[in-house]
Amino acid sequence: MDQKAEDKALPQNERTPQPGPCAKIVGGAFGALFLIVLLAVPVTTRTAQLRRDPGSNIIVRTTFPRKGTMFLPLYPSAKARSRSGADLRIRSAQWVATMAIVLMMGGFDYFVVCRLLRRRLRPAEPGPGAGSGLSASRTIR
Repeated sequence: MDQKAEDKALPQNERTPQPGPCAKIVGGAFGALFLIVLLAVPVTTRTAQLRRDPGSNIIVRTTFPRKGTMFLPLYPSAKARSRSGADLRIRSAQWVATMAIVLMMGGFDYFVVCRLLRRRLRPAEPGPGAGSGLSASRTIR
């Protein structure tokens, strides 16, 4: 059964509301942010630097971590190319926390903008019998 036939079969108060333009805008904006956060993986790479002290034949190799981001589809191939597994590490806690923050911000904005503000801006709906001009307390003879 298609959606329109289901809506006609259900009483007016039991129909599922369709997402309005506000929900689509908030969902689209935060969906795009979530996609960016999902595809930009925070990684730590190990960088090495060779230096030679002046007047000496000793060469010192210094390694230090460098934080950055990497495109998600490139991460597996970069991990396979590294000499050891320790050269490239994903910072998964930061990645998951950032995705969770974007989801919570989207839910909060949807609730505030689309639910609370819309409820305040919408005029009060008349109750049953209000449109007919008759009061429930009076009877016509």
